[in-house]
Order: sequence, then structure tokens, then C-alpha cells
Amino acid sequence: MNPEKKAATSGNIILILIAMVLGTLIGLMFNSHQPARAVGEHQGLQSKMSEVLDMVERHYVDSLEADSLSEHLVSVMLGELDPHSAYLTAREAEKAEEMMRGNFEGVGLMLRREGDTTYIGEVMADGPSDGSGLLPGDLVWSVDGEQVSGVGMPADSVVKRLRGPRRSTVDIAVRRGVGATNLVHYKIRRGVVDRKTILYSDMLDDTTGYILLASFSSTSHMEFHYALADLLKRGMRSLIFDLRGNTGGSLESAVGIANEMLPANSLIVYTQGAHQRRDNVYARRGGLFTQGKVVVMVDEGSASASEVVSGALQDNDRATIVGRRTFGKGLVQREYELSDGSSVMLTVARYYTPSGRSIQRPYSAGTDEYYQDYLQQLMEESYADNPTLHVTDSTPYYTTGGRVVYGGGGIFPDRLIPYRHDATFVYYNRLSAKQIISRTAFNEVKLHAAEWLQRYPNLDAFCRGFEVSEAMVQRMTAMGEAEGVPLDSKGLNAQRHLMRTMLKAFIGESLYGQHAFYRIYMPEDEDLRQARKMMKEKQDK
Repeated sequence: MNPEKKAATSGNIILILIAMVLGTLIGLMFNSHQPARAVGEHQGLQSKMSEVLDMVERHYVDSLEADSLSEHLVSVMLGELDPHSAYLTAREAEKAEEMMRGNFEGVGLMLRREGDTTYIGEVMADGPSDGSGLLPGDLVWSVDGEQVSGVGMPADSVVKRLRGPRRSTVDIAVRRGVGATNLVHYKIRRGVVDRKTILYSDMLDDTTGYILLASFSSTSHMEFHYALADLLKRGMRSLIFDLRGNTGGSLESAVGIANEMLPANSLIVYTQGAHQRRDNVYARRGGLFTQGKVVVMVDEGSASASEVVSGALQDNDRATIVGRRTFGKGLVQREYELSDGSSVMLTVARYYTPSGRSIQRPYSAGTDEYYQDYLQQLMEESYADNPTLHVTDSTPYYTTGGRVVYGGGGIFPDRLIPYRHDATFVYYNRLSAKQIISRTAFNEVKLHAAEWLQRYPNLDAFCRGFEVSEAMVQRMTAMGEAEGVPLDSKGLNAQRHLMRTMLKAFIGESLYGQHAFYRIYMPEDEDLRQARKMMKEKQDK
């Protein structure tokens, strides 16, 4: 073994062992119910930590950076507590705060990377660059005179140069068209860019509304409120609320959204921890949609705040939950900022659905096994036709209407939408896994964005008039073959319509924004079709 590599490996083992010891001590301290004892343990912990760190600093075989060592120790120590307590560097904390806030200051461009080359993937509607002349597919060559493509610059560094305080200006030089060498300069005045969490909202028919929420930021409740108001004006009497793949976020927004659909005084959620008394949260008056039918779509990617909302609606018999078992994250984190700008996301409580369920999956075997168990769950449930497969808490809990529900491992749907087993999807899935469909679409955008935007000035015109050519499909399959996905003619013919729809959806997203993707793709969404069928059955009762 290389001596340097061996030394590094030994160092990692030492750090992990130290962190495990400290993690165990911290865990004992946080779970103590006796303040006097906790203080004593805290003093002992500080003494032992100082002693061990001093020993490492004085005697360890290699030189170590103090900041790097302390960050590593804190990170591993928190990881020993539970799967969701975490250490964030100052930069990571800034990114997390931005995501939770729901906006940022910049130029309003969605970027795409190909190797070390940066392209404009989308010009965000109503953002600072909207109407500037910049187009999706443009190659970003330089920012304020500094070359950013073709020089190995990391993606984060490009983003950092485009970001900046509102009202400041930035010069962006682009190359337009494949093979172009001339540069076109654009001066953009930076501004506040809203990061919408509702990706799509519309009427599916005369009486059924649909809202797709991607995450829960501080703006999500207000977005949801306005979307509901708009759909109600358009005649909505039933709602399909799509939380598939929504990994959560702000508990406050989750409570606000649940409040819009629950009668006043309904229990939404309660939280409790060793150092936090039970805190009940109830619905207040004024919810916009407390009477009509509701179906909530969930899957294995729905977690945290998504589970708060779906659990509240399920336990209050306010909605039918359809789809697949959710992730199972029932722990509440609070952020504690440290003096250097970094922060600790510390689990301070568990949350419980109104019936008293904790939906947190077990994690006593450690974080690695926690996620391995999740993957095993997905494998087993992909062949199951029972929505309550592998209930880890067999204690029955009861909804307000007396129905039995279970906890201990996610929200179990009232109506299961199983995975589809169709061999003709294998080729499509292989292309999707390598992003060949979306990359083919973007290659077309690079060539034709200006032409298409002139021909189809809005999304309605694009949806009516644009057709994916057979030549485009052939370019997609050729890219697949070049990247190790051999042509499967049977699979291509069986799913040709879906592939063409996806190509059109990805092109529409680049030209008109994310909502365009969902408007074009939704008719092909088999799970949504089943949810609509279940909604109709609910309406007919």
C-alpha cells in the first residue's frame, strides 16, 4: 500500500473512533432528564474532548489542520446521534437558508453543465434576465470578462460569479449556436429571484384541481393559498394534491398548508422531545378548502413535512392518501448557528400525527443500515400488492372516523398504486437513467431555441404546433448507443409515444419554464391517471 494512503486511512480510523466515543457521550447528555447530571457530563465531555484533541495534535503521525479536524469530528459525532442531525459548513448553511427562504439575489438563469462548459438551461420567467435577449442553449463564455467555460471552473464558482446584490450589474458573454465563436454581451441588473415550490397548478377537468408541490420553503403556504384561490375561482370542487418526491422542509409551511384543508380546531400535528414538552398544533379558522374532496399523492420520496400534511389529512379523515409508502422521517431538526457561520442541525423532537403515530423508521442499527433498510424496503414493496407491508409498529391507531392506521415507518396509503412491471420500459429506463432523453432535447434547444421561440411565442402555441421529428428520436437512440445503451427496437416501438412526449416536455421546459414540462408530460403520468380514477370513485359515493 502507498505510505501516504496508508497514513490517511489510519488517520480516518482514529478520527472515527474518537468521534464515536464523543457521539456516545453526547447522546447520553442529550437524553438525560436530570439537569444537574447533564451539567456534570457536559463538563466531563469538554475535558475528555480537550484531552483527546491535545493528544492527537501532539502525537499523531501526520500534521492535521485544526479546523478540518474539528469539522470532521463534529460531523461524525452528530451522525452518531440519528440519521438527520448534521453539521453544515458556512457555505452549506447559507445554501440551506436560501432554499428555505425561497428566493435569492441573482440574474434568474437556470444553468446546465456539460463537462466544464456552462449553458443557459432556462431563462426564468419574470426574473432579471427575462426579456434581456439571453436564450436557453446559449453557452456562457465569460462573466464580467472572466472566462468560465472550458477552463475547469467548478459549477459553484460560476454560480457565485453570477450571483450578487440586487441592483448591481453583471456582464455575461455568450456564444449562440453550435460551433459559434463570436461573443454576444448582455448587461443584466441583478434582482431578487423567487424560487417557486409549486411547480404546476391547473384544472384537470371542470371540477378537479391539481397542485404539484416540490418542497416546503417559507413561501410554500402562501403559494398554496394563492393556487387554491385561483382554482376555486375556476370551479374546483375536488383537489388532487401531489407530494410525490417532496422531501419536506419547513414545518411551519406544512402546518399552514394543512390548515387550508382542515376544519377549525382539528389537530394537525404535535411535537415532543426529552427537552421539549408536548406542543399541539391545531387548525385555525379561515381555511380555503375545508369541504371539497381531497386526494393526496405520495410515494417513497415523500418525507418529513410531506408526511406531516398527509398524516394530518389522513388521521382527520379529510383526504384519501394514494400511492406508495412514504419515507418515514418523523424527527424535527432545529438549526443552531455557530460563531464561524457554520451551523448544527440538531434533532430536538419527534412529531406525531393526530392519532398519536410516530412515522419515524427505526434507526437504532445506525445510519448506514437505516438507509440500507430503506433500499431493501423499496425492493420488496416493488413486488407487493399490500400497502401495509412490513409494518414496524403493529399498534393500531385510529382516525377521527374510527379507521385503523399504522405508524413506525412512513405514511401507509389508503389506496396503493403499485409499481408497474412492464419489460418494454427497460430500454426507456436505461435512457432516462443516463439522462439521454433530456440531453438530446437540450441539444435540439442549442440549435433551434431562437427559431422555435419566434415560431411559438407562448406555451399554448408550442403545445398545439410543435412535433418531435423522427430524426430527433434517431439522434436520441444514437446517443444511447454511443454511451452504452444498445438500441432495443421492441422497447423503442412500445414506448415511442412516451419518449417523444418526454423530448417535447424537456424542450418546452427550456423554452417556457418548469410548468411547461408538467403540462406536456401529465397526460402520460399513469399514477396521476389512477389517482383521478380514485377521485372519481370518491365523488360517485
